Amino acid sequence: MDETAPHCQPHIQPHIQVDPALCDRDGLCIKECALSLLSFGPDGLPVSIPEAAERCIMCGHCIAVCPKAALTLAGLPPEVLPTVDKGLLAPPEAAEQLLRSRRSVRHFRRALVDREQLLQFIDTARYAPSGMNAQPVHWLVVEGRERMLELAGLTAKALRRLPYFLAFLEAWDRGEDVILRGAPNLVVAHARTTGFDHIVDGAIALTYFELAAHAHGVGTCWAGLLMLAAKDSAELQAALGLPEGHQVLGALMAGYPRHGFKRLPPRKAAKVRWL
Repeated sequence: MDETAPHCQPHIQPHIQVDPALCDRDGLCIKECALSLLSFGPDGLPVSIPEAAERCIMCGHCIAVCPKAALTLAGLPPEVLPTVDKGLLAPPEAAEQLLRSRRSVRHFRRALVDREQLLQFIDTARYAPSGMNAQPVHWLVVEGRERMLELAGLTAKALRRLPYFLAFLEAWDRGEDVILRGAPNLVVAHARTTGFDHIVDGAIALTYFELAAHAHGVGTCWAGLLMLAAKDSAELQAALGLPEGHQVLGALMAGYPRHGFKRLPPRKAAKVRWL
C-alpha cells in the first residue's frame, strides 16, 4: 500500500484554530498578532499562514484578546486560561503608591520567607515581558543564613581584586554582612548564555518579583555585589549550582523587613525631553 496516499497521512491540527460558531469576525486576533500570522479568509473567518507554527512566538495575544473565546492556540483552548478580573484592577492611585513606596530593604528579620509566597511571586514574574517572548529566565532560591553567608564570603573573596570595594571588604572583615545584609533568602534569575542578551529580560522579571513581594509585605534589595562577582568567579558560580552554559542575570535579597517606612523619600525631578 502507498503509505504516502492522502488517506494514510496523519491529521495535523492547524496551529491556530477558530470556531466559526463562536467567532464574530471582528478581526481582533488579526490586529493583535505581532508577526502577522493571521488574515481574513474568504468567509470572513481568521486563517493562519501555513508556517504559523514555526514562526509563532506564543505571545498568546490572539487567544487573550478574543472576547468570544473562539480561538485555540497550539492545542490550548481558551477556557484553560485565567480571565482578567477587572474587579481586582488597582485604581491608578493605588498602583502608583505601590510603585513609589517600594524600598530597597537592608534590614531583615531572621525568619525565612514562606516557600509558597516565593513561588507566588515567581508565578507573577512569569508574566514579565521578554524579547520575542523567549521567557528565558530560570529561578534559583537560596534559603538560610548559613548558605547566605557562604555566598557572601565568596563574593567578598572575588571582589578583593577591585580596590574600589575596599570599604565593603573592610566591613566584611569586621564581621558585618554588608554584602547580603543578613537577608534570609536570595532569589537569583539566570538563563542560558546564547547569542541573544537576556540581561534585560532578567531585570524585568526580577522587578516584577520585587513589586509582587512588596505588595505582600516582603522586602527585597538588589544584590549588586554578588551580581558583579558572579560574572567572573567560577567558585561563586559553582556554589550557586548554575547549570552548564547559564549566566546570572540578576539577584535579589529577600526577607521580612525589620523596619517599616512611613513616608516616600525625596527623589530627583524627572529629566524629560520632548521630540
